[in-house]
Amino acid sequence: MTARFTITASGSVVERPATPAEEREINLHCARVYLREARARRARSPAFAATLRIWAANARRRAAAIDARPVQWDMFA
Repeated sequence: MTARFTITASGSVVERPATPAEEREINLHCARVYLREARARRARSPAFAATLRIWAANARRRAAAIDARPVQWDMFA
């Protein structure tokens, strides 16, 4: 995998757009992190834990909406 960010000779940062598969993985990772954090905060802050669970559900929906199939897949459909 190539680097997502590169630094040019002038010092500016250039971001390479994420592929659909990478975007899907990022959303799934965020959902896992939100759920883990919600479990850790369940006793201390139940309202924020509920918000984190909502964020996790939204991240899972975003991941499910991404079509990460390879482009060549259309040839066989």
